[in-house]
Amino acid sequence: MITFILLAVILTVLLRRNPLTLVENVSFKWPYLLLGSFAAQLLIFFITTQTNRTYPYLTEIAIGAAVVFLWLNRRIPGVAFIFIGALWNLTALVIHGGLMPVSESALQIAGLSGLPELEPRHQLMSTSSFGWMGDWIPFIRRVFSIGDLWIGAGIIWFLAGNSLKREKNEG
Repeated sequence: MITFILLAVILTVLLRRNPLTLVENVSFKWPYLLLGSFAAQLLIFFITTQTNRTYPYLTEIAIGAAVVFLWLNRRIPGVAFIFIGALWNLTALVIHGGLMPVSESALQIAGLSGLPELEPRHQLMSTSSFGWMGDWIPFIRRVFSIGDLWIGAGIIWFLAGNSLKREKNEG
């Protein structure tokens, strides 16, 4: 997602908008639901990397909370796209027991040697009929899913669409 956030910031600045105006320009419903979801996902990720165990139900609940937040805020420009992508990724996780399927050939094209370079919450998609819902689109040292692309487009739209134009200096 950092790739999309950086692209969104660059595009927003090129459009002569100030991304810092989001704080005053956008008002979310239930913002603590999203913050709690992110905190839970970080905690689950930390525990997963330390114990080498996955916690699929907890991961799905945490991402489900983010999906609920996005649904509640879907009328904000860009958020509906983020919602579609998050729902897509959540569905892929639920179908695959809490693990995101990833294409081995896409990993190689992206310059990754395999699953150890990714989060431990991935599995190779060759074991699933619904692997196409997972990460199979290679990019520089990254592999994306269709859901990730929706989220990325939504992030770009959200940042560029909700930032105010920069004012010209007088004088």
